[in-house]
Amino acid sequence: MDYEQALAYIYSARKFQKSGGLERMERLLELMGNPHKRLSFVHIVGTNGKGSASSALAYIAESAGYTAGLFTSPFVVEFGERIQVNHEYISHGEIAEICEIIKEKIDLMALEGLHPTVFEITTALAMVYFERKKCDIVFLEAGIGGEHDSTNVIPAPLCCLFMSISLDHTEILGHSVEEIAREKSGIIKENTMVVSYPDFGADKGFAPQPQQAVEIIKTVCRDKQVPFRLPREERFTFISSDMDGSRFLYDGMEIELAVCGRHQIGNMLAVIEAAKCLQERGFAIGEKDIRAGLSRFTMPCRMEKVSQSPMIILDGGHNEGCIRALLAAVREYLPGKKITALMAFMRDKDWKTAIEVLAPVCETMIFTATDPLRSEPAENLCRFASAFCGRTACFGTVERAFSEAISATRADGVLLVAGSFYLAAEVRSIIKKEKARG
Repeated sequence: MDYEQALAYIYSARKFQKSGGLERMERLLELMGNPHKRLSFVHIVGTNGKGSASSALAYIAESAGYTAGLFTSPFVVEFGERIQVNHEYISHGEIAEICEIIKEKIDLMALEGLHPTVFEITTALAMVYFERKKCDIVFLEAGIGGEHDSTNVIPAPLCCLFMSISLDHTEILGHSVEEIAREKSGIIKENTMVVSYPDFGADKGFAPQPQQAVEIIKTVCRDKQVPFRLPREERFTFISSDMDGSRFLYDGMEIELAVCGRHQIGNMLAVIEAAKCLQERGFAIGEKDIRAGLSRFTMPCRMEKVSQSPMIILDGGHNEGCIRALLAAVREYLPGKKITALMAFMRDKDWKTAIEVLAPVCETMIFTATDPLRSEPAENLCRFASAFCGRTACFGTVERAFSEAISATRADGVLLVAGSFYLAAEVRSIIKKEKARG
């Protein structure tokens, strides 16, 4: 099995149901020798900020000299981005080799009537790889939810980190913040520590954790008799924020971020508290490691500026919280700029709210689709947006839509690519190829 065959095999599992408990995941890992039981984890859940928090924590651990595994999704550059050790992607050869072993085990499971999903296969692949690489710690981002997520097969993690919770995947997780928080709190096990995204920030430029979510997490912690901590507002001092990053003080540490958006400050406050939990669990992580790790932290397609002239910003956020954070950044950092938005959405996302939220700052809105089966048709997006924006258009391919969006963007204006990681990644690839051609 080569790399392309391995990916084809993994994605062939799309035909299998996603419903059910952890039985398939547990059985697959059992057949693989239970590699997850010989690893240490920080388990990260939430609606927004999981990827940022996971990556930032891995940078901190690496700065302290540890071998850090990182499991995250979705990928932007290539499949291997989902499984990293010290921020190096798993190689194509290792994907193929491990996947061939996994296939043998899944063939046995099929005789038992068990058929793992794409995410379950990918999770198993990651666990085997992290054990092979002798990771000191793995930063494990949940897929969807918590209690019923495939990643919840792990033993009690060193720390559970709850990032910002809001409405998303409501058809699976529930139709209220309370229901979603309960599902995500299912990752809390005895002998762990729990950290939440800050419950303050409205006057600092980032949305606080909803109080009803905080109370549910606290209650579960009390029932499980595990410590719970929140970032403390009195320890925080904002210094500055612009398109190129932010500076702030927390617990006497001056932190410099090279990523855009005040919402990332809220994310990093939670990250710092999680790093302190690791200190208490015996990891030699000092203030210099926290500062160094956070200064190295970058994220593709999260308010990423990929061109200055014209200015092009890529953001894969696809729910209301992400779009509002993007809107806040535009209003703070780009006042008076004429904005062209290029957008696409998966059919199951709340694209109507996203369009309504972003439309007031847009001179032009252009729509496309990235996947004919899963994307909301561009014509529907365009028709809806015409009630909120004076200039709208739609195009059948991302290449054509991007070309038209560039043409529509003024020389001193800004092109925002938003609404889907698939769209942001495809545009990023187009720009990279154009730069390579010179």
